[in-house]
Parts: sequence; C-alpha cells; structure tokens
Amino acid sequence: METINALGQVKGWARRCAAELYARSPGFLRQLRGKVTILMYHRVVTVVELSSQFIQPGMYVTSETFDRQVRFLCEHFDVLSMHELLSMWRNKTWNGERRYCVITFDDGWLDNYVHAFPVLKQYDVPATIFLPTGFVGTAMWFWPEQLGWLSQRFALLLSNQKAKILASLREGDSWLNGIAFAMETGESDGLIERCKTASHEVIGELVSRLAGEMEVQLPNQRLVMNWGEVEEMSDARISFGSHSVAHKILTTVSDTELHEEVYGSLEALRTRNLNFVPVFCYPNGNYSPSVIRHVQSAGYCAATTTEPGWEDGETSQLYRLKRIEVHNDLTYSDALFAFHLAGYNTAFHSTRSKS
Repeated sequence: METINALGQVKGWARRCAAELYARSPGFLRQLRGKVTILMYHRVVTVVELSSQFIQPGMYVTSETFDRQVRFLCEHFDVLSMHELLSMWRNKTWNGERRYCVITFDDGWLDNYVHAFPVLKQYDVPATIFLPTGFVGTAMWFWPEQLGWLSQRFALLLSNQKAKILASLREGDSWLNGIAFAMETGESDGLIERCKTASHEVIGELVSRLAGEMEVQLPNQRLVMNWGEVEEMSDARISFGSHSVAHKILTTVSDTELHEEVYGSLEALRTRNLNFVPVFCYPNGNYSPSVIRHVQSAGYCAATTTEPGWEDGETSQLYRLKRIEVHNDLTYSDALFAFHLAGYNTAFHSTRSKS
C-alpha cells in the first residue's frame, strides 16, 4: 500500500510539472483550434459537503475549482450553448481558427443549482444539464450513492456483524461473492463498478438486502433538483436534455423498458415550459445499435457519450458525441485544467467514472 501511495505521489508531481511546462509553451491549446470540447461535469460541491457525504472522486469539482475553470474557459474558448453547437453543425458556420466548448452536467444534482448556477450566471455562460426525469423533485438516491453510503456504514459495524453479513453474501453466486469481497476490502468504487454489470432490479434487491441485514434505513435527503429549480435555471441560459427516466443502464434493459426510458424522459421535458434541447445522454455512457435506434426514432437530434475526445465542424457521429470528463483531482489549477483539456492526462491517469 505504501508503494502504491508513493507511486501515486510521484505521478501527481510529474503531472503537475508537465502541466506547468505545457501552460507556458508557445503551442498552448493550439491543438484545440477548430474543435469543440464538450465538457462533462457531474457535481459541484463544497469542502464541507465532501466530508459529510459519500462522493466518488471522479464525480465532483469543488465550487472554487469550478469558478476558476469557468473563468479560464471564458478567456480561452468560445463557450457555446448546446443549441448553438447544433446550429453551427446544421448551418456549417464553423470557424477553424476558433476554440469552442460546451459545458454539460449529468444527473441534475441539487448542487448544480446551489453552487454551479451562481457561477454560470456571474460569467453569463450557458450550460446543458441532462436530467433523469424520474428523479427530479424526489428524495430518491441513485443506486451508486446508496451503495457507497451502505459501504461506509458497513465499515462502522462490529466484527461479528460484518462476518455475518459477508457469510450471507458468500452463500450466493459468484457475483455476490465479488460483492462480499468489495465490502470487506472497503472498495466502494469496485463495489459500484461490479454492480454496473447487473440489472436495475438486481441492484435494487442488493441495496434492500444490505440495508436490512445492517438494520439501517437509507437516507432521504434530497440530492437532485426539483422542477421549480429547473425552471428558474431554464430562464437563465441553462438548457435541459434527457438522461433517461430512471437512470437505468440501457444496455441491460428490455426493449419495453428502453422505450420507456428514452421516450418517457423526452415527453416529461417537452410538456414543461423549459429551455429544452433534444439531446440524449446515455446513462453510464452505455449504448448499443438498438439504443441509438430508439434515441433517433424518438426524435432526439444528438446524443452524448462518456467516450473521451473532441468534435469538429464535420462530425458524422451525432449520436456518439465525445466529451472530456472533468473532476477535481486532475484539474484543480489552470495549468492542470489546460493539460487535461488538451488530452495529455492519459499518460498519468486512466481511471474514469461514469454516470
């Protein structure tokens, strides 16, 4: 473990040094001319919230980091709305000498309204938030946050309680054995990744089972914005697209469920007085030819993935738009942010979170 930590520190130091050199180079951001960088954010939180909630490292930037990044983007990019990007592709008004970017958020977290929205208003910058419409205005938690919370609670149990729960899990199949291993080792990220191979129903059963065996009640603190907050943001240059209804991984559901997730979320957004943009965001980034066909037939103009990369003025993959994921540990300074946007962080870091 000490060796792993030391290696991580060396990589971090090397990354910071390389980023500072890059930020001072004559070719700073040159390779992004004529391209659009679609940024993928999730949560914008305070240090206090970080210490009081389960939040995966790849899922957040701090409010201070976000302010710094928006200011940086205003200085070095033409910040477009998703509507403007689609219009430029449609009307072929692309300028090969400009650097473009679009800010997007996945999941509709309440902190997008509380912490990100004031910064976006301050700099008069547009953004798009992809909403899982079934969660809006409810106190429901996404299952990764439920499992992360349960994993934290499990770590506080007495040894005999832990042993009993682990033994119960190990009586099941190989998948449950893997869950038991992740619980025992405290690997919350590993626990979540393992569950992404299971159906929504199986994950729900696991969450209920663990909560029952641990004799705890899952929290009901609201984490997703409500429709009033969505409407307020919609009046101030924030557009909203679809992130399905129930945030199910669409490659694991039936055709009937797939139809409900894709069409149902579109209907929920269209029937409200919102700054709606007909763009779909695949939950967890998972898609297939069948998923794309449903998204196209529903009437969406484009769809975003979690695949890293940039788009240009001649994109031919409107339903597979690449994005650059942003999280705090790789982008907390201007130099690191620029280094990341230019695509150089892959030499130092390869782990990505999806949602």
